[in-house]
Amino acid sequence: MLFEGEKSSDFDMYGEEFVELSSTDALFVKIAHTDSRENSPWAEATVVPTSKLLSDNPSRDYNIPVGKPTVVVCDWHGNEFFRTDNKVKAPALKSMVEKVAKQVESADKKLQRIVDKAKTELEKENQAGAIKNLLSAFSDGYVGLDSVVEAARMYHELMDDLRSKKDTLVEEGDTNGLRDLARIVKKTDLEKEVDEAIKEVSATAKK
Repeated sequence: MLFEGEKSSDFDMYGEEFVELSSTDALFVKIAHTDSRENSPWAEATVVPTSKLLSDNPSRDYNIPVGKPTVVVCDWHGNEFFRTDNKVKAPALKSMVEKVAKQVESADKKLQRIVDKAKTELEKENQAGAIKNLLSAFSDGYVGLDSVVEAARMYHELMDDLRSKKDTLVEEGDTNGLRDLARIVKKTDLEKEVDEAIKEVSATAKK
């Protein structure tokens, strides 16, 4: 992807070598310049990585310096592996593109080992341990890889189970149980919900 600068020229990257590269090994995408880096007010916060390529502002989510033309080399899911400037020569860019496949394979294998650890923790009914590993799998921000897709599925299923548990504890007025749950869901999408539930149940108990 070429992120244009404020005064970027359409002719920064041209020539037969770039044409050949775009027709055989890569898809070139040009992102128009924007100086906005404000977070989207309607974006839902989640620890599960989402596609930067499909966001409302890729320049913001790829942390592109304002006004500085930047070339980001990604896989088909938009995961970044290399970046350079718009003066890059075709052979150098081709070399980066060719390395992406191995980088993807390496990242997927690494993440799968972490996901397998999460599975083991779940088999031992250690939800906190499973969550720790799943959050680790999400930490690099990769999307679309088989390991990450599996991690996201496991995470959402686990959050659904723990949310049901939270609702039951609220119905029972079990503040201590909610506090125990809060320790398990720390740093997850459910953390705020459980904290609010504790306040709700505590306030009800004082009446």
